[in-house]
Amino acid sequence: MSDRYDFANLSPIEFEGLCVDLVEAETGYRFERFAEGADGGIDGRHGHADGGIILQAKHYKNSTWSDLQKAVKAEAKNIARLQPAEYYLLTSQPLTPSRKALLASHLCHSSVDVSRIWGRTEINAFLSKHASVEKRNIKLWLSSATVLDRLLKNDIAVFTEATYDEIERILKVFVVNPSLKKSANILNVTHCLIVSGPPGVGKTTLAQVLAAEYSDDGWELVSITSIDDAFRAYQRDVRQFFVFDDFLGKIRLDPASLSRDDGKIARFISHIQRDKKKRFVLTTRAYILEAARAISEALDDRKIEMSEMVLNLSTYTRELKARILYNHLYHSDIDQESVQALLVGDTVRQIVDHRNYMPRIIQWMTDEIRQRGISPSEYPKAFLQTLENPDKIWDKAFRRHISQNARVLLYCMYFAENERFSEPGARLNKLRVFFDRAVVNFGVVTKDEVRSSLFEETLREVKSSFVVIDGDRANFINPSVQDYLSRESADARVLGTLASAVPSVAGAMSLWKKIDPRASAEIKKQVATALLDIITSGKVDGRGPLHELAGLIGHLILASGQTGYCDVIRRYKSDDLFWIDEGNLPPFIDELDSGRFSNLPHAGAYARYLRLHLHRYVSSDREYAMEIEELASLATALAASKVEMSEEFYKNFETAAEEAVDVLDMDAIGKSEDPEQVIGDWLENIDKIEQLMPAATFSFKKTDFEERVASIQWAQEQREREESVSPMRSHSPSAVTPSSTSFSNADIQSMFSSLRRSD
Repeated sequence: MSDRYDFANLSPIEFEGLCVDLVEAETGYRFERFAEGADGGIDGRHGHADGGIILQAKHYKNSTWSDLQKAVKAEAKNIARLQPAEYYLLTSQPLTPSRKALLASHLCHSSVDVSRIWGRTEINAFLSKHASVEKRNIKLWLSSATVLDRLLKNDIAVFTEATYDEIERILKVFVVNPSLKKSANILNVTHCLIVSGPPGVGKTTLAQVLAAEYSDDGWELVSITSIDDAFRAYQRDVRQFFVFDDFLGKIRLDPASLSRDDGKIARFISHIQRDKKKRFVLTTRAYILEAARAISEALDDRKIEMSEMVLNLSTYTRELKARILYNHLYHSDIDQESVQALLVGDTVRQIVDHRNYMPRIIQWMTDEIRQRGISPSEYPKAFLQTLENPDKIWDKAFRRHISQNARVLLYCMYFAENERFSEPGARLNKLRVFFDRAVVNFGVVTKDEVRSSLFEETLREVKSSFVVIDGDRANFINPSVQDYLSRESADARVLGTLASAVPSVAGAMSLWKKIDPRASAEIKKQVATALLDIITSGKVDGRGPLHELAGLIGHLILASGQTGYCDVIRRYKSDDLFWIDEGNLPPFIDELDSGRFSNLPHAGAYARYLRLHLHRYVSSDREYAMEIEELASLATALAASKVEMSEEFYKNFETAAEEAVDVLDMDAIGKSEDPEQVIGDWLENIDKIEQLMPAATFSFKKTDFEERVASIQWAQEQREREESVSPMRSHSPSAVTPSSTSFSNADIQSMFSSLRRSD
């Protein structure tokens, strides 16, 4: 039977840690570990009255039996000098009895016994015996073929868009670090974790590793792209691990839009915190989280503060940075000449201490495919230059390695509309229309030269290098591509040309939203004029909510300085371009009455028209009963605005609200629905409605609902107490992690010495 592990996914440092753990478990002795590198013949040591016990681990990438013999022979003089009472030798190579005997003869010392020389088979056997050691070394079992296959069948491959090879690569180079243990502890205590930090710091990687660990322990992994997905997937008695990657990147950060989602997120977190069988991990960029919390009371709540864990570069100690670089170099397929060149002089220290150090750059610069054009002698210089100017990661490939067609396509992808409540990426059919227009407007080809195959040919050109294709969608291969394009596309000509090519209302909104707020007034004027021209020309399709479309047009008119567009818009039949979301009209009416758009022609008349629409919306002669969600949304918006409505409006609103609340029936909740969630939604919406009504209007109904929720929660607590199941494993990795003590230049040299060739 073949061995379960070949240990190829472990670096020499990690293999040493595993060996120390294993010998400790087998002997019952506590071993002292020594710094990596030139260890003087000791990887682990235990001292006692009869003489010391020394442990050494031998694990090298692609090493042969001959290499192992050579290394062991070199240790003979160290053993003679140290004079241990017992000597343990552990190697990842398979050993036969005859080879064990030969190694013992090479060492030639009384402390050496073949029973303490463990090869791959013996180590696997002792791991089976000491399961706690195996589980503690998460990189070992997470990277096994069985676990990887299971992960691919779960949602981890969906939310990371990862292949088998990609997951394997991520787990190989991952360094078990304090952030993992801290994350696991927070999840154990609060069940929720918000990971925030700058781009490239490793937020998604941390979520991947946590998800992989829980998935292997039998938890259902649920990847979501909206908080509504989470509520739909929630199953009360199932162990579920929810992952919401880049959750604030999928929510518009304006008060009206954020108000639709932030309360749901906070409420879902509250659900998770009370449920022992649920975990929830959310990732976001730090600056987006701060912006959201500045305008959202729900996201600034103390409960979310409790579960927040900020993952940023300040948490990366010097030793941790060194280990990340070490693992990437060790597992890289870059030619050895380049690696050896990097180890000469002070380059490694400069990389570790660089102000722009981030794992994403380390990953890029140790990718063999991307470094093929760099000679070994130039590799150290190229590495440092990339750290000095991270844009170099994409700049050379963008400017020199792809066609102008491809550059236009990447611009289009960056500015393409992002559909709400959908999978990430741009739809290919919509991207094609944008590209076909833009490639002509940039002057790359004429309109007559745009053949049907041009889009597919260009997409193939950037596939795998810049873009990944998933079904009918295209997405960027790495977030850093978007970071690069956001800066590269800030040029006035690029923006203006793309603006004149947008194919849809949503595309126009997306492009304007992504313009840097710090862009010059002249750039904004040029882009705004181009967008107004294409919208009023009838060349855009699709629809959007009125408050967003009208708000966009208002901003464009102000930026262009050409109020004459107001008359053009007034004459233009634009009904086909929008639908009305009444709950978001009050803030827009405010803008027309006394805000940013109040000085535009016809602003007052349009505000009066929208007030009249709200009157009709709740009028007594409407032909349908209103939903409680609709009324709650409208009440929240009106309460936060300066809009004044008539007494008749409020009378009709109260009537509509009473009708909507009266039909709420707890006994009619479907079997597939979570009653606590449904009733919680009702209570939240009633609270919002009561902002426009006497507080006691629904007191009896609310009391009934609150009592039912309390009953459900009490029953759940009782059920959990009575469950006679085995305790769930506490997910708190305890494998050796980089220490928080100082890590000197000599320590760096020692660590990387094991990568240096001796020949």
